[in-house]
Amino acid sequence: MSEGKQIRVVIVEDDSILRDAFVDALAADDALNTCGSFDSAESFLEQLDRIAPDAVIMDLNLPGMDGIECTRRVKENHPAIHVLVCTVQDDDDSLFNALCVGATGYLLKDARPDQVVEAVKSVHAGGSPMGPGIARRVLASFSAPRKQAKVYDLLTERERQVLDQLANGYRYKEIAERLQMSIDTVRTHVRNLYEKLHVSSRTDALNKLYPR
Repeated sequence: MSEGKQIRVVIVEDDSILRDAFVDALAADDALNTCGSFDSAESFLEQLDRIAPDAVIMDLNLPGMDGIECTRRVKENHPAIHVLVCTVQDDDDSLFNALCVGATGYLLKDARPDQVVEAVKSVHAGGSPMGPGIARRVLASFSAPRKQAKVYDLLTERERQVLDQLANGYRYKEIAERLQMSIDTVRTHVRNLYEKLHVSSRTDALNKLYPR
């Protein structure tokens, strides 16, 4: 496979042994090109625009900014980048939050490096690889009824409309077009609803309004 057609992959993982194992596994596959490996979300985000990866292997439990917030920032600014979570965190909240902010796949760290490599190729090809049992939990999570919090009543009708668009994964520009308002007005509504809910992110707002 030519260099130009290789899948450009970044690793964000603070465990140096595991990070090196991923680097070695990726290097053994001609379809992949490791264009960066980082031990923190902050160091990765500083270089994101420069290295322009196709896919990211993302740990969640990172020093400083966690992998969920890092994924959110990646997807908001570069929606075409695929994020494959690889983490020890096996709880439903971590899984749900990672998918809500745009993660394409979710593996646990008991996955072998070669399985992670295959998962990277899968997300790039349009798949959503998940570890054993993860997909079943995702289906159960999204099929179960979620009770709406009373705090929803604090929001104006327009704020509720904006929030519904956020819940469906639309970006500010898309929300502005769909609701026929300026992007600055969207930002104002988002700021106001975050203040009312005492949250600072889309994920926190959805979790507060729709407690599990």
